[in-house]
Amino acid sequence: MAIKQRQDLNTGWKWRLANANGEAKADESLKSWTPVQSFPSVIQMELLAHKIIPDPNVGENERQIQWAGRADWEYSCTFPTPEGSTFNDLVLEGLDTFATVTLNGREILKSDNMFIPHRVEVTSFLKPVKQDNELSIVFESAWKKGTELEAKFGPRKTWMRDRRRMHTRKAQYHFGWDWGPTVLTSGPYMPVYLETYSARIDNVHVTSDLAEDHSTATVSIAVTAAGPSAKTVRVKILDSASSAVCSNLDIPLDESKNGSATVEIRNPQLWWPNGQGAQHLYTLSASLLDESSSELDSSTTRFGIRTIKVIQRPLDNAPGKTFMFNVNGRDIFAQGGNWIPTDMLLPTVTRERYFSWIRLAKLHHLNMIRVWGGGIYETDDFLDACDEMGLLVWHDYALACGDYPVYQDFLDSMQAEAEAQTVRMRNHASLALLCGSNEDFMFFDFFGSPYDFSDHDGPFPDDGPFPQRKIYLQLLPDVCKKLCPEIQYWPSSPWGDSGAGRSNDVTVGDIHQWEVWHGEQKPYQEYGALSGRFVSEFGMHGFPIMRTVDVFAPEPKDRFPQSRVIDCHNKGHGAETRIARYMAQNFRYDMDFENYIYCSYLLQSEALGYALRDWKRKFGGKGKEECAGALIWQFNDVYPCTSWAYVDYFLRPKPAFYSIRRNFAPISVGLERTPNTRWIDEDNPRDSEIPRFTVFAHNTTAQEVQCALQLKAYDFYTGAWTEVNLEGIASEAVLLAGQNTELGAVSPHPSWTEDSLIILEASLLDTTTGKVLARFVDWPEPYRYLLWPADTTVTISVEGVAGNQNSGAAADGDDDQFEHLVTVVANRPVKGCWLEPVYDGTETEDEPEPFWEDNMFDLLPGQEFKVGVNGLRGRKVKARFLGDWEVKNPIVAK
Repeated sequence: MAIKQRQDLNTGWKWRLANANGEAKADESLKSWTPVQSFPSVIQMELLAHKIIPDPNVGENERQIQWAGRADWEYSCTFPTPEGSTFNDLVLEGLDTFATVTLNGREILKSDNMFIPHRVEVTSFLKPVKQDNELSIVFESAWKKGTELEAKFGPRKTWMRDRRRMHTRKAQYHFGWDWGPTVLTSGPYMPVYLETYSARIDNVHVTSDLAEDHSTATVSIAVTAAGPSAKTVRVKILDSASSAVCSNLDIPLDESKNGSATVEIRNPQLWWPNGQGAQHLYTLSASLLDESSSELDSSTTRFGIRTIKVIQRPLDNAPGKTFMFNVNGRDIFAQGGNWIPTDMLLPTVTRERYFSWIRLAKLHHLNMIRVWGGGIYETDDFLDACDEMGLLVWHDYALACGDYPVYQDFLDSMQAEAEAQTVRMRNHASLALLCGSNEDFMFFDFFGSPYDFSDHDGPFPDDGPFPQRKIYLQLLPDVCKKLCPEIQYWPSSPWGDSGAGRSNDVTVGDIHQWEVWHGEQKPYQEYGALSGRFVSEFGMHGFPIMRTVDVFAPEPKDRFPQSRVIDCHNKGHGAETRIARYMAQNFRYDMDFENYIYCSYLLQSEALGYALRDWKRKFGGKGKEECAGALIWQFNDVYPCTSWAYVDYFLRPKPAFYSIRRNFAPISVGLERTPNTRWIDEDNPRDSEIPRFTVFAHNTTAQEVQCALQLKAYDFYTGAWTEVNLEGIASEAVLLAGQNTELGAVSPHPSWTEDSLIILEASLLDTTTGKVLARFVDWPEPYRYLLWPADTTVTISVEGVAGNQNSGAAADGDDDQFEHLVTVVANRPVKGCWLEPVYDGTETEDEPEPFWEDNMFDLLPGQEFKVGVNGLRGRKVKARFLGDWEVKNPIVAK
């Protein structure tokens, strides 16, 4: 019998308007067939390619393209019937969203869920061998169908945008969100192909049980197949060096075409998160054999040997219990970012782009990514990148911020979706947790009627409070228990499960901390008092870099902080007010556009720095893990805009990226100042008493680190350096493995007075080489009171590094592999020195930004600060710093 064959249907497609649905801009000429430019496809890609709609990433064009999402569209292609085979399956991996599929004029499928892949046996629908078959897919508007479903089943409540979205099993962000536009796509957005076979492998599920001492691992293999001729699956396992650890293991299939086996691996190579060890991956090859041992099908599966657990145990001196990830027996602080889809037009996102994103995540020391529930189930390309680079994946099911329906058709569709996506994702080494939704429990806390929060078992009647619990506490956990019991399930994010009657409980589970920016809009300096056991969302807005602003605001007339275009590309409710308010509280700025944008950079960088230092400080060893994770909202952007993202749509890091990189580094150091100027007297630009400091440091590695502590103080008011009194604090420090270490209190110097404005620098040095392992500079606040001397000057010089002239080296971030060394010196204290290349108009839109060893740093007078950089591409370097617009000659470049 012949081996399985796959015929990709990725050429010869065409599209046309099927129904205008009353949209005046849907011109009748669009009813003529037009060739598809690229496949997979959504209709906005085709309309853009033919210049029928303007680019929604630019200006206010989003407003001009809404008609396309309200019309119906048709795609079609032809393909020849293959030579005879027992089975012919048409596979449609993803249809967005309301689709009717016909083959040679006969309906073979109706789909209303973009997350359910379809496999249809079509042998009886095909024409004779080698004749052409016509495949047609009509996509009805999600806006139109959502309107119909809302009329039938009633309106829902929502925090975010169009309430019709909750009746549709479509990516919710397509209806618009507070960081992205409304672009209601439709089309065959994932591959379509024909499989011919006599038997095939349906699925291979691999799990591992690691011995406590890591000496052995038992690998369990479960296989399912289809086709009467399928008899045996032959398995081979290779380690990361391609050496066989298991060869020709035959797994017989029962009458249901299922089979299983176990393999013991001695001295297994483990998969570790980024920063904890290597990411070893094994490859399992499976061959499906008939009774004569002829191969009928084959597949490969990569997996990692590791254990991932969520630890919830009581704390020594705090209420509640931990929420902490333990990998291979090691408790870790989760350093992460929240992930939204990388584009409105999903087929445009390539495997290469996914790997570029996750490489950036690795370079600033993330060890976790949370895939947010209002987007998509991320692709195998994304998960492969996380597997290879050590990013633990917290993955929400595709539900977010709303009051979802519970009628049976919806629940049945949700179950089929969850089963398909769980099976697809479960083998990935990076998959750490599956979560029922984003903020749906918290949504009901705000808008629902009282319910028994501790009732996990139901029943949950449709006419009772919060009937959606049947989705999060029954349907989804049952799917996980059946299909991947080895992976932690969590009902929602946030979810407390404390019996306290609220989901956002700071003592149990995970929290979304939005009292800064949203809620009471508290100062970001209060983050330390706003922590929870695991902070899975928090964030601060910041503009993208000017190259990106120039893309979405190409007209100079629109480049001012309050323009319609700038507001159009900031979707956050009240964001224009909040960002100005936070900047006004902290910085003295003017309305010059670039100065305003720079202050937003510093705002985002400072706010996130406060949170990360203070929350990592609360990870103090067993029994003292009062906070065990911080996942920043948000890592990435879906289009060019101002948002909470700290890497923009074009993969260009904002300055906050480097503040995060310092605070998530293997070794980081922090200072706490008492009192803080802001909280003593808002009308007094100086402290009302002499400041005191405490010093702490975090070591994320698995080994103790010995280092030297160096403290330097500078009085901004008098311009005097002082020797810091180390009485009560050791100059030699031992940082405990995998936790925070308190280093002690700093006694004030005798020369410090109530008039002093003390800047204190703390550095941790390698005791052997003297290399700086970590550094932090603490300033008197608010910065708006600080008046920079008019003669403040920053000098920049750039030199090449011999033997490291490979412009592609930017990807690795290795301290010893930088192409250039930039030396920066200031004659006065400088806050927020931001280095960037000088662009002259010759750069291409996709030219990547340089990768800096450090950036957005502080300088004290006379210090030579050396920064490695890759990717300058012959460009000069310029700098910004806080208040540079107030001094005479701020920058000198050599």
